[in-house]
Amino acid sequence: MSHPSLGLPPDALADGQTAVAGRLRRMRRPLARLALEQAIRLDLTFRDRYDELALRRFLRDLEQHIEQLARALETGRDWYVVQYGEWLVPIYRRRDVPMRDFRTLVNGVRDAARPALPSTEARQLDELVDRWQLRLRRHGRLPGDHKGNPIVRFFWKGAGIGDESVV
Repeated sequence: MSHPSLGLPPDALADGQTAVAGRLRRMRRPLARLALEQAIRLDLTFRDRYDELALRRFLRDLEQHIEQLARALETGRDWYVVQYGEWLVPIYRRRDVPMRDFRTLVNGVRDAARPALPSTEARQLDELVDRWQLRLRRHGRLPGDHKGNPIVRFFWKGAGIGDESVV
């Protein structure tokens, strides 16, 4: 990996991918809008759970998601999307966004960007997004992202005697 303070060279650009990355960068704003619309189509309750301000934040974030995807396509390294997804997990948790919704947004990016790419690059895009989704799936199992098992919750609370603030 390149690191400017260590004097290492920047990542080499993949042959032919710079044009594809440039196309994604030029179409970043319309693709972000399409990705948000696609995410809302994929999960019909998405718009009900989030207000207008949250949707605007998602739209702003989607532009950066597309930029990171373009960097990953340009260099041929999944690090740009996988590590980026790791860095976003605490931010989305602070905003009370479950990982399944974040994964829905990433799927929206894939569905919006796929028609803009040739078939070979679309396959590479699918592989990058699959690796990104695999990393995010692990964070979806953390507490606070799902309701949990109601039977275990019942016994953990002392057979229903405790209050909901404990568990």
